[in-house]
This record gives sequence, structure tokens and C-alpha cells, in this order.
Amino acid sequence: MATVKKRAKAALELCGGADKDYTDQIVKVAKALLKMNNVLILSHRSPDGDTLGCAYALCRGMRSLGKKAAVKCADEIPGKYSFMYEGMEQQTFEPEHFVTVDIAGAHLLGSIADEYEKKIDVCIDHHFRNSIEAPVKLVDTDASATAELIWLILNAMGVKMDKEMASCLFAAISTDTGCFKYSNVKPRTHLIAVELMKYGVDCAGINFKLIDEVSQAQLELKKQALSTLEYFCNNQCAIVTVTSEMIQQTGASPEDLDGISNIPRSISGVECGITMRQINDGWKISVRSSEKVNASDLCGKFGGGGHKAAAGCKFSESYEETKKQLVDAVSEILK
Repeated sequence: MATVKKRAKAALELCGGADKDYTDQIVKVAKALLKMNNVLILSHRSPDGDTLGCAYALCRGMRSLGKKAAVKCADEIPGKYSFMYEGMEQQTFEPEHFVTVDIAGAHLLGSIADEYEKKIDVCIDHHFRNSIEAPVKLVDTDASATAELIWLILNAMGVKMDKEMASCLFAAISTDTGCFKYSNVKPRTHLIAVELMKYGVDCAGINFKLIDEVSQAQLELKKQALSTLEYFCNNQCAIVTVTSEMIQQTGASPEDLDGISNIPRSISGVECGITMRQINDGWKISVRSSEKVNASDLCGKFGGGGHKAAAGCKFSESYEETKKQLVDAVSEILK
């Protein structure tokens, strides 16, 4: 019978290896999870495809080994992700272990942060500046999505992959790579996707539902957001704004906000696209950028973070002051 380490090495070889050898880290995480039961898997607030895909794939994998596991998120899970948990039975148990997936900091747990931030046993992530405190951690910033790491870990654990788990992981990778078109995509990303497709994943259906399909409310919201479009820094920076009034007028749901952040960056000649969304205590900022602007570094100046090409932060200042600080920071970077 293959050992955890042999299975980890085989999985790494199957997807062409990694930018650095972290076989021992994969083994440590896999062994830790194999010893656990009654596991609560935590996803981040305002959940996206990667955190949910990882959570439900890992949950299904743990259950397939006879363990009790469940997923928890502070915010409501958008309906378009319902396929990830369809058919899963409700399990009642008192959680003994806690795992975070795709979470860079405890504050991103949202309203459940105070309850769980000191209880985390395992942290699996791919973001820069990960500040989660846990005895077992695997953070690979070269991974296109945390789902790549979950795939490696499930293989190392000896989990028998099925269509449901594969669909969760494929959706996670596809959403975090913009349907495989972002600069974070590596050969390993495609090779893992190929392995997942072998289980009969409806790739076209998932991509349409999560990437292409838009509601009428979302389309109307995009139209209104585009009317706010402004250019700065010799047209290399574009900003669009989404106000609370716009959301109310269009009847847009939280999931209708997906995709808005990609609009300004998609404009020819724009190196940094910024979306300013009004929230109760200020503005939520989403940044999408080219190689010329490190989005994570930009947002890091304001207490946020993320990836080189996609990151976010928050401001409690006024609209004009927030915009000025962002434009000044982008201008300095472009110099």
C-alpha cells in the first residue's frame, strides 16, 4: 500500500511538479487531516468559487474516508454554487478540528472570526501575506488557486476522486483563473484540470454558469457602473463606481456584483482597473492589474492584499478622498 509521501510525490509528478518542492508540507497536511474527525471547514466571507470549491471538495473527500465533516461560511452562499453541495447529507456533530481554505487572514472569516480564529488547526491557501495562525500550514503563492493544493492533498490522503469532488475543484480553478486566461495560470494548472476532466466534469456548463451567465439585474448594474467610468494616469488607470443606490435600483444580489471588477481592466491601454463599491462603512475596493502594477502591493498600502493581478482593500474615508489616495498610489507605481 502506497504511503502518504509516495502518493504526494506521484500527484506532483502527474501535474508536472511545482515551482518548489513542498512534498513534505503536503505530507504534513495530509497526515494531519487523516488523523482528524468531526472537522469544520471554513470558507471566507463573500465566498467565491475557489474557497467554496476547496471547502466542498475537501468535505466530500473527508466524508469518503468515513469522517464527519461540514462547511461553514459567514455569508450566504450564492445559488450558482449549489451544485457543489447537492446530494450532501446534513451531518450533526460537535466540531473538534477546524480547517481554513483560501483564507489569507482571520478577519476574512467575517462575522465568525471571533469564534474560530484561535481554533484553526490547518490552513491551506495561495495568497500573499497570509497571517493565519495554525500549527499546520500550506501556503503556495505560485498556485493559481487553492484548489490546486487541495487536489494534491486529497491525492496524498488516498481519497478516491469522483465527479462531484472533481467538479468542485474544476470550478474553483476556473473561477480563480478567469476561465484559464489570467497570468496566474501555469502548466500545472492545465494538467490538474485535465485530470479533473477525466471524471466527467461538465466543464462547459460550469464555465457558462460561473463565468459567462449574467442576470438582467447584473447587466443593468454593469450599464450603470459604466456610466461612472473615469480615466487617470494618462488613461492607464480606469475607475468605475458602484453605489448602494445603484444596487437598490437594479435589485442586484451579492452574486450579481461578480464580474463588475473585471470591466475597467479589460479596456485597451489600462494597466490598473479599479472598482469602488459603496458599503455601510465606506468603500470596498477591487483592483485588477497588468504586470506593470502589482495589485497586492497596491492594496497592501491600505491594509488589504491578494494576488499580483487581483487584490482588494477597504476605505472608511469619503468617496473623493478614497479615489484620490488610490489614484496617487497608482500614479506613483506607474512612474
